[in-house]
Amino acid sequence: MNLGIDKDCNLFYEGKASWGHAVWPSPVVTPAEIVTELEGRLHSEDRRNLDADGMVFREDSFDPVTRVRRGRFYQAGERQPSEWHVQVHPAVPNEAFRADQGIIKKSLDTFYRHTIWHQFSKCQKQPLVLLGFEDRFTIWNIIDIESISTGEDLVTLKSCSSLGILPEVESSKMPESSRKAVMESLHIFVDEVHRAAPASVIDRARDSVSQVLLAYFDLEGENAKDLSALIKDLERKDSQKVIAVAAAKIIARLHARAKPVEKTKRSLRDICQQDAELAAQCLGVILCELGWANWR
Repeated sequence: MNLGIDKDCNLFYEGKASWGHAVWPSPVVTPAEIVTELEGRLHSEDRRNLDADGMVFREDSFDPVTRVRRGRFYQAGERQPSEWHVQVHPAVPNEAFRADQGIIKKSLDTFYRHTIWHQFSKCQKQPLVLLGFEDRFTIWNIIDIESISTGEDLVTLKSCSSLGILPEVESSKMPESSRKAVMESLHIFVDEVHRAAPASVIDRARDSVSQVLLAYFDLEGENAKDLSALIKDLERKDSQKVIAVAAAKIIARLHARAKPVEKTKRSLRDICQQDAELAAQCLGVILCELGWANWR
């Protein structure tokens, strides 16, 4: 099936070749991009709407509890707009006066079905789907692809947004001298979670943990230490913080194995989205164990 969009009145049609019928109620259609580069900051396409030269995702269902979306991808045609013969749209009943036996000609921006199975089924790195445009986009994992009777791929997406959830931080319990630095570090981390790839998320988690432990030991200037030394201090000086120590060590190891040299030297697997989620959870646990936050 192909998707036709009447941009003058934001109405949608579907069909084969240039014959179609109305889709009513109108579906949720979002600019989409599929990326396989999982390092660095992610960027959505620089477009402001459903441009006729890109890819879009048509949502068929969404579960707000599990954050799972199902839908289909479409790719814009080379020549836009295209001529369609469509049935009268129920949202514009007065079109019937101009119709010939219930059929009317329209110029529609046309998007063709876009199957992704053969393109990404053999990728070594799991692709990510960016839905939205400019800096207002969300990141999704592809968790399933089904071929349906229309010849389209029905794709199931899982939101990555839960990856960035931290506990409720109680900044008043932090040392006043370093409170601002800690909160800024956490804000940067949260922003990176929703906009960056796994390796970058882990980098920011390490930065945040370092800043948190520097504040915990009230270290500034020349007295500042790197994360490995801070973890040793926490392990030696406060035996009650064994969970915080373990969580900090996990973040440190994830950060190290994300580096190309370490990965090549030790033949390590690629860092994935689940590793970044683990780093986020470890950061939250550390904040709670230090008494600076609580899970709600």
